[in-house]
Amino acid sequence: MVFFIAINVPVAFALGLASLAFLVFVTNVPLVVVVQRLYLGVDSFPLLAVPLFVMAGILMNTGGLSKKIVDFSAALVGHMRGGLAAVNIVASMFFAGVSGTSMADTAAVGGVLIPAMISKGYKRDFTAAVTASSSTIGIIIPPSVPMILYGAFVGVSVGTLFIAGIIPGILIGLGQILVAYIISKRQGYGSEEPFSLRTAWSTGIRSIPVVLLAGIIIGGIMGGIFTPTEAAAVAVIYAFVLSAFVYRDLTVKSFYTALKESALITGSVMLVISVANLLGWVLAYAKIPQLLVNPVLSLTSSPVVFMWLASLVLIAAGVFMHGTALLVVLAPLFLPIVAKLGIHPLQFAMVFIMCWGIGQQTPPVASALFITCSLAEVDMWTVTKANVPFIAVLVGVLAGIIHLPTLFVFWVPRMFGLM
Repeated sequence: MVFFIAINVPVAFALGLASLAFLVFVTNVPLVVVVQRLYLGVDSFPLLAVPLFVMAGILMNTGGLSKKIVDFSAALVGHMRGGLAAVNIVASMFFAGVSGTSMADTAAVGGVLIPAMISKGYKRDFTAAVTASSSTIGIIIPPSVPMILYGAFVGVSVGTLFIAGIIPGILIGLGQILVAYIISKRQGYGSEEPFSLRTAWSTGIRSIPVVLLAGIIIGGIMGGIFTPTEAAAVAVIYAFVLSAFVYRDLTVKSFYTALKESALITGSVMLVISVANLLGWVLAYAKIPQLLVNPVLSLTSSPVVFMWLASLVLIAAGVFMHGTALLVVLAPLFLPIVAKLGIHPLQFAMVFIMCWGIGQQTPPVASALFITCSLAEVDMWTVTKANVPFIAVLVGVLAGIIHLPTLFVFWVPRMFGLM
């Protein structure tokens, strides 16, 4: 499998070929198992939320709804030193409450703000770094497609995962705003127009229908009104109605484009998840996870030390592997050790998702950086250097999740009776 990935075979095919080779040459298992496991991998109600949230995020972008969020964010924080950088981060926080993916966040917010920041004199590497790093909030603040995938694959409640991401997501946003402010002050980046209550009020009124969508999704899940999958369906309908009939920015052509992009993204993700179920079965059949438990436990019996070791492995692997591949390859290996050490599954889930986000910021496999570098027309390695202070914020929140889980992870779910 590692060989296939190293020679740039697509992840889904690399996983499938490795699993098939093991079954054919090492075991006597009938190959009908392959078909069964591929089907069972996507035969999951929570996974229905993936194409729906992807569609909702793309509709917001193509339908012009993301521009309303950017305008409102500019009215709120544009007056700060380095105002457009803060606007970028705040807009990502708002957009994260709807899209569920960092790529949708990057394309929507970056498409509007990267040209604006460059025209105002912000360095291209700083502009791309702010956009890429803030897009990580998109997979932490609910709804989150990676959380849906993790919950469906591992068996953790997706709704509880969503709620657990609220505090880390907010802290990431606040930390990145502080970093952007400090860098902007050193570089001499100015503010935008002075704060105007009238402008904030008017843009806020215009953006209420868009922001309300995030409130409906999160509030509906927290209140037990609907499941994450049902919330995703509501998000698509709501975004379509707003784009097509309220703001009237969605054309037939742009709607077709949204459908096409959603299908391409969903198809690639679902193919990996389907094959991942086969790989997971093969690993369990070969008892690979059990073989790793004792060697790891002989190194440490400390849950904290193990979570840091697991984080280092996940982040290092994330340099070369997409987050979905991390999930299907490494989660089955870590989970038996997590259970042995008594680590709460929700805490480790948040550790895993945070490392997933950090991995998206580290080349060569860095989907968020690819988009921002293309938009800003700048070299990826230059942006990576500028991105280090923002990645430090992510690592800081990861440390909080590991060392202070009661505050960072468990507090909000317990408040709503989910634990």
